[in-house]
Amino acid sequence: MPKIRIKLEGGEHSAGRGVGFYRSHLSTALTNSGLVDIVTESPDLVHYPFFDLFYSTLPQRLSLPTVVTIHDLTPLVLPEYYPLGIRAKLNFGRQKLALKNVSAIITDSNNSKKDIADILKIKPEKVFVTYLAVDEEYCLKPTEIQIKNIRDKYHLPEKFILYVGGVNPNKNLVRLAQAIIKLNVPVVLVGSEFAKTPVETFSIKKILGLQSIHPEVYEFTKLMEIIKNNSQIHVLGFVGNEDLNVIYRLANLYCQPSFYEGFGLPVLEAMTAGCPVVSSNSGSLPEIYPPGAISFDPRNQADIETALQKALILKKKDRDNLIKAGQEKATEFSWEKTARETYAVYSSILNR
Repeated sequence: MPKIRIKLEGGEHSAGRGVGFYRSHLSTALTNSGLVDIVTESPDLVHYPFFDLFYSTLPQRLSLPTVVTIHDLTPLVLPEYYPLGIRAKLNFGRQKLALKNVSAIITDSNNSKKDIADILKIKPEKVFVTYLAVDEEYCLKPTEIQIKNIRDKYHLPEKFILYVGGVNPNKNLVRLAQAIIKLNVPVVLVGSEFAKTPVETFSIKKILGLQSIHPEVYEFTKLMEIIKNNSQIHVLGFVGNEDLNVIYRLANLYCQPSFYEGFGLPVLEAMTAGCPVVSSNSGSLPEIYPPGAISFDPRNQADIETALQKALILKKKDRDNLIKAGQEKATEFSWEKTARETYAVYSSILNR
């Protein structure tokens, strides 16, 4: 069977843990599959692993069969947190028009596929789901010495709830912070964005003095005020995979409080590492965690607190069962599987 020659475009847009992680691991998995050659010249097909709704990351004219990955439509699903200005609307119109020329769209979950079909008006048969997977580091069991060293290195409390990820308003971190204060239990927040000033999109209202704070940074600003005044909240900033693997295993539980996720990679990392997961029941997240997992309505503060409290007081047997179910579910996701399913999309396009 001849290999398919694939050109992965958009490397300049792939910095960071999220998009860069996907592009890098997909490229390696496709190469290791033996079914694909990643090339820079004379490709059979072009794949854009990144699509920005509001910037021109996809050309209007395509000379070759083209696949684009759309990870999620968060700003369109939650417009109250991501209001669009004139510039964003114009760019979105151009990007939406460019999508009409692609051969196929890959996305991370069935929930995102539905959003793409409903919101972007793309035919469902043109959209293919290929789930993500974790770095192999999370499958490795650390030694007792490594565990002690990581606890000491980051000054981790003996008991804590863990959150890993960004600070965008869809993450619902203010409610998580309020919940841990109510429950009087420490939380550890991991993510490079906690140490950065959030980037605001262009806002004519703010320029005209009609808006004191941009909606995209309102939740972050509120969260920083809570963090500043509470010693229970520990902010670590960016942590590499090797150390994070240990931190997942030290945590009493991992919480994903998001209003919406296109996938939810930290949930899968936590499950793989053997950390019990308590998660929002919105967006794609129910596709990742196992049946019977402890979940909650992310817009209901009392529901979040009840779910966290339930997980914190689990008997050892019930906690072990929760961990086992998560680890078993995690085995359904792998980069080898992602590569096979991505190859199937390529093949179906070229064999039409």
